[in-house]
Amino acid sequence: METEVDAVVVGGGVVGSCAAYSLAKAGKRTLLLDQFAVPHALGSSGGKSRITRLANFGTEYLTPIMADAYMQWVKISDLVQEELMSPSPLVIASQQSDLIDYIASTIETCGHTPKRLTPREINAKHKTRIPEDLYMIEDPTCATLRADRCVLAVQKLYRSLGGVVLDRWPVTTVKPGRPWIKISGPRGSVRARSLVLCPGPWAQQLLKPLGIQLPLRFVRTKTYKWRTKEIPFPAYVHMVTRKDYYFALPSLEHPDSKKVGFNKMPEGTPAGGEPEQSFQREAIVKYFTEHFSMDGDAPDSEELCWYTMTPDKEFILDRHPQHDNIVYAVGFSGTGFKIAPTLGNILAAMVQRRDPGFPVSFFRAARFKKTDGGGPTLKSKF
Repeated sequence: METEVDAVVVGGGVVGSCAAYSLAKAGKRTLLLDQFAVPHALGSSGGKSRITRLANFGTEYLTPIMADAYMQWVKISDLVQEELMSPSPLVIASQQSDLIDYIASTIETCGHTPKRLTPREINAKHKTRIPEDLYMIEDPTCATLRADRCVLAVQKLYRSLGGVVLDRWPVTTVKPGRPWIKISGPRGSVRARSLVLCPGPWAQQLLKPLGIQLPLRFVRTKTYKWRTKEIPFPAYVHMVTRKDYYFALPSLEHPDSKKVGFNKMPEGTPAGGEPEQSFQREAIVKYFTEHFSMDGDAPDSEELCWYTMTPDKEFILDRHPQHDNIVYAVGFSGTGFKIAPTLGNILAAMVQRRDPGFPVSFFRAARFKKTDGGGPTLKSKF
């Protein structure tokens, strides 16, 4: 028999789970569907740790969303009475002084004071070898999210409001309509008045049949665990460009290790084999052995993670152009986890035709279609 609900959310990762939770809070009968058994590490929400912060490396439109999401994670931690966040002050380095100044301004906008640092002082104090042409600040608000526990916590709150999770429930077809959208798969079908798509690296498989063509690129990258007590910062990011950076974060499952990586990622496909990763590992080994004293000459272990990238590495949040009871959020480019609670509230507001409370027009897919003046389309349909 078909089930009829107010809303179906496809994608049981952190963004989809937060959207389902926000809809349940709004009193909507909601189903959360995922093709795998949740929780799982087959998308972008797996693993033990993610960083969250107020410092914004991307578009200015993201700054208020990041600030709100930070507080939402604190609230969720309080509701489930779990320590989902651990303070991890973040040192941000770059050769671009204007980038550091911009990031500092976003911290100040949120009511906090960044600390200016110099490589010479740090090298003298900690015997590191950080290049002296870098500009550096410390963001005191940065924290490490316990990623797997965060997803479980949000789903726990969602279920407490009567929400239902159907995992191992792949979606094969979506038939738009009013008042009902029909969502079908090998295990049956459901009907919903609204549909929220948060499918991660499987976005194209669901969106293309609906006539939505997006410039998405799917990559599978690796992060590495490396034993060391010599990196003097709880968390560290070296911005090579605005979008490419080396990082070292706390490894919550291994207290004497750091989770290190380099976000310049190769391309892949969800159904394909693992792309060549040697360039990434070599770059990481070279960078961290040059600038810090690591234990051993290479990382101890590795972890795979999927990313869905857009050309400008900002996410896409939009409504179907013909079927306005279908909304979608894709292409998070490594930013989705930290802002997921706020994205969930925004998606729920879109479903209900309410003001999302944030300047989200920039994130529409239309920005990739140039106007006569050569710039992105910023007019909102929300």
